[in-house]
Amino acid sequence: MRNQEQRIEEVCNGVETLLKKKNHDYGNSFSLQFEKYGVLSAMIRMDDKMRRLENLVKGSKAQVDESIEDTLQDLVGYGVLALVELQKNKEH
Repeated sequence: MRNQEQRIEEVCNGVETLLKKKNHDYGNSFSLQFEKYGVLSAMIRMDDKMRRLENLVKGSKAQVDESIEDTLQDLVGYGVLALVELQKNKEH
């Protein structure tokens, strides 16, 4: 039986894997958009996901196969990507 720390590690590892795959597939689009619009770009993407989450929780019939877990992973991912960009900006 896994403890809480192991579950946290598993979720973080899963988000890391997903982020790397999506970053490859989308051609680093988040970074490019962040350079252009700053943290606002992260806020907009996260707001879209929050609206998606709200609809999923309400039980709205989805036309796209995205679960609550998928949506939460994307929210975490956007938070991580925004932190990465902010840290990159501090290094310059």
